[in-house]
Amino acid sequence: MSSMKVDLAWCPSECNKFITVGTDIQLYEVEDVKDGIVKSPGFSISEYSSANLVATSSDHQYLKCFSWYPKQDHPLLLALGMANGRVILESLDPSSSRDAEIIGREFIPKQSRSCNCVSWNPVESNVLISGLEKYRGDNCILVWDITRSSYIPSAIDAVTSFDRRSMFTLDSTSVPKPVLELGTSESTQSISWFRNNPKLFVCGMSTKYIRLYDMRDGSKHQESTNAKAVFNLCVDPDVEHRLASSAENYFALWDVRNFEKPVLTISEQKPITKLCFSPVRSGHLAVLCKDASTINLFDIQSPAGSDEVEPAVVERNLQPFPSHSLMSFAWHPIYENRMLTISQNNQLLDYTIFDRITLNWSPTSEIVWTFGRKILQCVDSRDEFYLCLNDISVKMRKRACQGYGFKMPKIWMNAELADDPGLNGVWMWLDLVKAVEGDTKRRSHHRHHPKYEGVHSVICGENGISTLSQSEPRRVTWVGINSTECKIIKYTSEERERALQLCGWGADFDSNSFSKFLERLEIDGQYSRAATIAVFNLELRKAIKILSKGALCRSYRGSADLNAVAMGLAGYTQEKTALWREVSSSLKSHLVDPYLRAMFAFLTAEEDNFEEILSEAQIAVQDRMAFACLYLNDRKLADFLDGLKKQMTETGNLDGILLTGLTNDGLSLIQRYVDTTGDVQTASLIVLHTLPNQMSKDNRAIAWVSSYRDLLDTWMLWKQRAMFDVNWFSKNTQANKPTQQVFVSCNFCRRSVSNFIQSRHAELARSAQPPITANRKITCCPGCRKPLPRCTLCLCHMGTPAGIHWQRPIQTGSEKKRLANFSDWLTWCQTCRHGGHSVHLLEWFKHHNECPVTGCMCKCMSLDATAKLESEMNS
Repeated sequence: MSSMKVDLAWCPSECNKFITVGTDIQLYEVEDVKDGIVKSPGFSISEYSSANLVATSSDHQYLKCFSWYPKQDHPLLLALGMANGRVILESLDPSSSRDAEIIGREFIPKQSRSCNCVSWNPVESNVLISGLEKYRGDNCILVWDITRSSYIPSAIDAVTSFDRRSMFTLDSTSVPKPVLELGTSESTQSISWFRNNPKLFVCGMSTKYIRLYDMRDGSKHQESTNAKAVFNLCVDPDVEHRLASSAENYFALWDVRNFEKPVLTISEQKPITKLCFSPVRSGHLAVLCKDASTINLFDIQSPAGSDEVEPAVVERNLQPFPSHSLMSFAWHPIYENRMLTISQNNQLLDYTIFDRITLNWSPTSEIVWTFGRKILQCVDSRDEFYLCLNDISVKMRKRACQGYGFKMPKIWMNAELADDPGLNGVWMWLDLVKAVEGDTKRRSHHRHHPKYEGVHSVICGENGISTLSQSEPRRVTWVGINSTECKIIKYTSEERERALQLCGWGADFDSNSFSKFLERLEIDGQYSRAATIAVFNLELRKAIKILSKGALCRSYRGSADLNAVAMGLAGYTQEKTALWREVSSSLKSHLVDPYLRAMFAFLTAEEDNFEEILSEAQIAVQDRMAFACLYLNDRKLADFLDGLKKQMTETGNLDGILLTGLTNDGLSLIQRYVDTTGDVQTASLIVLHTLPNQMSKDNRAIAWVSSYRDLLDTWMLWKQRAMFDVNWFSKNTQANKPTQQVFVSCNFCRRSVSNFIQSRHAELARSAQPPITANRKITCCPGCRKPLPRCTLCLCHMGTPAGIHWQRPIQTGSEKKRLANFSDWLTWCQTCRHGGHSVHLLEWFKHHNECPVTGCMCKCMSLDATAKLESEMNS
């Protein structure tokens, strides 16, 4: 390594080999280092790799530039651009039989001058291009086909056809001529090919132009822009409309789709000597300045969905050598974040760029840690670790897939899908208010009351102003017990009856409704709750039967205690001095079940002191409110409901919706719930199921619905989004329905054919005499009267009222609306744009896959996703 190294490059086809280029060209092979031992005669180039000198090519003192053959068939073939303008083919493996006939082959320009750049076509590797200095009257860009020996003008379009049979079989004495010459009386500073379009290349010329050439167009350039940044021109391998080039001390990014000015210009402190995009990482541009000890790495991040916004650029400084300046670098062609660097004192280093570890969270709740393109760890909703996060978005997505919120026949079943005890009260309330709405007698009797009311709005008024009529106290006795004393006081009023109905207890329990209510609780296994509610309603014998039945149920957790409770309940007496009351008062605190504690608290209460029952947080809110409506006077009832509403709103407990209803207080409660849990799904569905209502116009409700619809779009749950929208816009008279976005338009006047037809039918429907038939054929545009396209099969002009139209039925009665027959609809292929009547195309594609239009090669049927699915199912 005694000679001076000016540049270096990795082999494009063999990723473990590289060269250093100076007065000598030296080929090295990289080997992995095991146990820190470097095998002789190799030398270390990193902690994990070493390099061995394989071959040397000497006496290249007039070398100006080089390019490595890009394909595997000649892995060690180089094209060398010399100071006299010649391009020489050199092989670093002279013993190879594949390269024996082409070693030393030269491509000579007409006039001798310096060759500034040379480049192989990355796809059609028989094509080689060289860029020369200016010479009066001569061209500076020469395109060579190494498989041809003479220039054939008529074959320019076929310049790059790669004929393997004649490859390298030419007479060595023949003088090759360029197949294309460009740039008369100009100079070329840099050249770069487009990988995805091998006919295109871009050149920096005459220190003031960047020009884009297409080999198929001969001497004409496609695009051109004035620019001083014509050096180190390179194309981004992944984004081929993006270029980079440099001038003295700055570099520019270009977009070939808008070539008038650079997209971005970044200045450097020193002159730029090398500029290169990473072949693996998109948008990673490495910049090296003269006598610099660092490489500036720019991560170009283009904004998604917009090409007009200036891209964001993140800059990093890489310092491979702590105390030496860099001479050159080369990206590895396969491995990302790996480059080969060389210092001013000829020291080589296989350098690894340690990328930032990024944390990414996908819309489908996948948490991914990435290192460049490598995924270090991925955690999704199926992982046990992820379950500990209790992510509400996972729950919402799962519920949406199961049809949460759309169990319309039985609304309370949505509580089972929610799998959250905190949401049971909401769906029970919705089920109750729907049931009350369907009760015609109750609806006519309470026509003046709010539709979706709560207990607090019924008792205390919607705005906090009490509308409670004077409640009537009644002394009642135990049912089924021989007692003449009436020591228990219950309160009744019209408002209290409605409140009990909302709580699910019903008003004025008759034997049938009360028995069915308790039976439902028994079926659900809520024996202690059923028995306690029976005691609250003075049904002592029924409570004992329920407890005895629960004691026989092995699946009930507290079945062992229910027999003892039933025996204790059987000894109840109203005497305050009795031993039963004394023992029960002391032992009730030892009961685990909150309902059993509340039962004995009621039986041993002094006068109307029921604070112990009302403050029991483990009892359902609806049961506490129903109990308060039975046994508290007007003042105490209003105070209790006010305090409970405040508590529920502060904690965001949705059970409080039974208390507030869908009022302004109810929206505040739901907003607090959303702020606490993030569950916009349940909030949106509450508003949806209570439509139409005035609260749907509230900004909070609109925000919930908008967020939930966006979530469904993000999760790509299109069916669920469509179901939600259909229910929302069909019930919400205040919502602005989305306008039609896809329609058939006339090719001449651009007016919507379908909209015009629908508006005509709407006018006819409003008239006194609706049309008897709607099968009218419309063969021209209703706006400009120009003929519509012909069906590709029957050759008749297409046209039909394909939207909703009105039809008078045969039987007497009002007219009805229906869709036109699908067989008359206009249908066309989204690829070739040929189409016709649906009935004709369906018949055609039963036996064919290709388009029925003569000369069209489109395989329309094979492009249709539904057709593919049906074909797979049939096979």
